Amino acid sequence: MAISATQDGPELVGEIVGERYRIDEVVGAGGMATVYKAADLTLERPVAVKVMRREVVKEADQLERFRREARAAAKLSHAHIVTVIDAGEENSRPYIVFEYVPGETLKQRIKSNGPLPITEAVAYAIEIGSALIAAHGAGLVHRDVKPQNVLIDPHGHAKVADFGIARELEASDGLTKTGRVLGTTDYVSPEQAMGEDVTGQSDVYSLGIVLYEMLTGEVPFKGENHVAVAMKHVKDQLPDVPEQRPDVSNALAAVIEKMTAKEPVDRYLS
Repeated sequence: MAISATQDGPELVGEIVGERYRIDEVVGAGGMATVYKAADLTLERPVAVKVMRREVVKEADQLERFRREARAAAKLSHAHIVTVIDAGEENSRPYIVFEYVPGETLKQRIKSNGPLPITEAVAYAIEIGSALIAAHGAGLVHRDVKPQNVLIDPHGHAKVADFGIARELEASDGLTKTGRVLGTTDYVSPEQAMGEDVTGQSDVYSLGIVLYEMLTGEVPFKGENHVAVAMKHVKDQLPDVPEQRPDVSNALAAVIEKMTAKEPVDRYLS
């Protein structure tokens, strides 16, 4: 049975997508789409299937953004980027099929364990950074680098997922209007918070915030709402990492400081 235009969430469990992928269980959900663990009936392997939510399909900009994710992620082939296997539409419901990565997200690991061992945090940062280098090399900025979008596989390696709001470095298609913040404000760069153009240095900033959280167990800025948090990224100085965790070296703290400089030109180029 194929999915219908009115089905969503757990109701899709047991259905077949693309005459090939049997939906087995919900593994995640967001405002735009639901992610399922599924079985590839042709190759007899587990996969992840991301299906656009039915109420979002009617929004032209969101529909194009979802289709863009498939195109963007399909350009990338890297050990630390979740691989796109297939994509399609059924009853006007777009879907993307990814490799299935068993394990947990980096956010779940931080929540479970608190601050990570320094060597582990740095190793993840390097792996995420290498994935972003590959994306930037392909002309894409991720724009939503956060622990929720990093999967930790059974071998302990990081894989970057969710290029749903990725943007071509040279693109100017009107999907992101001036003044509109896309991405999670806990990790948003100052220029993105202000609705300005994003570059690879915007991803560098967000990765710096992720590294800060891995080392301290907390995001640096909190506020009563998303706007308040975003403005702290624009105006407030990042709390001193060694003060919160004395075993973090000054050299590593300096790396985080440079990654999270308020001005993009003051950050690392890659």
